Amino acid sequence: MKIYANLTRTSLLCAALLIWLGMACATFTRVAPAIDITGTWQADFNTPQGKFETFLKIQRVRNGILLATIDVPSMSARDIPVTFSYENGIVHWEIEAYEVSFNGKPIDSSTIEGTIVQVGREPGSAIYKRVE
Repeated sequence: MKIYANLTRTSLLCAALLIWLGMACATFTRVAPAIDITGTWQADFNTPQGKFETFLKIQRVRNGILLATIDVPSMSARDIPVTFSYENGIVHWEIEAYEVSFNGKPIDSSTIEGTIVQVGREPGSAIYKRVE
């Protein structure tokens, strides 16, 4: 009977340890759900030339590739192609011809916060809000 009691106690300890390890592994492997950034985003940028309202349009094309363009209505500029990436939770776009780039992170499903940089100017903060 004593051997049976020791086996039961050992089995219970092993079971408790396995449960604890399972919970610990679940805690470390939990991954935040990815935010879908496709759609249209609006941001205002202050420059020496004035305030510009911009629209960043992101679409998913074949094989899950993301493409983006920018509109600047006050300059009658539409569908300006940008070099775009969304990797490791970082949104990056760049317009080489204007030497301007943006790096930011989605804060939630309706906001991307980051920094816009134009060569020869101080970096500025930028907040994109989802409009579509």
